[in-house]
Amino acid sequence: MPSQPSHAESGHYIIRSTDPAALANFIHETSVDPELTLIDKIGPAGQPHTVVVAMSNAKATALGQRFTQASPLKIEPDRPLSLFGHTGRRPDDPS
Repeated sequence: MPSQPSHAESGHYIIRSTDPAALANFIHETSVDPELTLIDKIGPAGQPHTVVVAMSNAKATALGQRFTQASPLKIEPDRPLSLFGHTGRRPDDPS
């Protein structure tokens, strides 16, 4: 049985699409591919435009190569949001 990737070798990735059918096909793929774990769907109920998926970095690289410029699917790492570069510290905090 293959070992699960370590936390450093995996992450959450955002997959978005302007084509609802292409994204629906990818969502189905997450249900049959054990290397993909669907974390969240973003968008109107029943019509998501974006999904968050956990996978290995190697799998993300392979999907990035599969999603060519002509593909409606795009992949990018899911990164924490910050407001105006806010790091969690108050601006007047000297530490």
